[in-house]
This record gives sequence, structure tokens and C-alpha cells, in this order.
Amino acid sequence: MTATLHASCHCGRVHIDIPADAAGVLACHCGDCHKMHGNFNAFLAAPRADLMVRGEEALVWYQSSEASRRAFCGTCGARVVKELTTAGRWLVSAGLIDGPTGKRILKNLWAQSKPDWYSLPEVSE
Repeated sequence: MTATLHASCHCGRVHIDIPADAAGVLACHCGDCHKMHGNFNAFLAAPRADLMVRGEEALVWYQSSEASRRAFCGTCGARVVKELTTAGRWLVSAGLIDGPTGKRILKNLWAQSKPDWYSLPEVSE
């Protein structure tokens, strides 16, 4: 069995197992992420087919752009995932992962959109 990282929403209705060998954390500083998360959004990306999802019926989906849709838990409101619809990839919010991940931020996305009240997170090499 492949090692996994376990993620869950605040109330525990949604659980996602992510392969531990998924790429490291990406940090997105775009305006959409700031509006939805109150800060930049850190996430792990993986093909949907590689994820084990329990409680998926609790997710509330909406189309956030032509190329993606987002889901939050309908019970607690936790922002759970962004789906890149044409790529079949899910971007799972890193803050939902339980326990240590062994991951580091690999890349800052949309850094030019970062507000002036914080510095960019350090990127691992």
C-alpha cells in the first residue's frame, strides 16, 4: 500500500487521502485566493484519480472560472479543493492535512499579486 497524507475539513465530514509522493506545496497569491482564503492559498496538487475521497457528498461546488471549479464543505465551510477541470487535477488545501507532511513550498504563484502586508514564503530548493 502506498503511503498517504490525510486531509480533512474542520468538521470532519470530508476526508481526502493524498499520495505521500505528490509534489510539494504550491502557494498562490492571486486575488481570488485572497478573497476566498483571507490570505494566500497553499495546496498540494494531485490527479483526481489518485485521491481517495470520503464524504464527497458534503462538498458544495461552484464554477470559479472557465477552467476550474472550487468546493467547500457544506457543513463547516472549509475551503477544501480547487479542481482544474480540463487537467483532472485537484488542488487540496494544504492546511487541511493532518499532522506533518514532509513537504515544503516549491513555488509561489501569482507573486506579483501579493498584497503589501506580508513577505513571500521561502521556497525550498
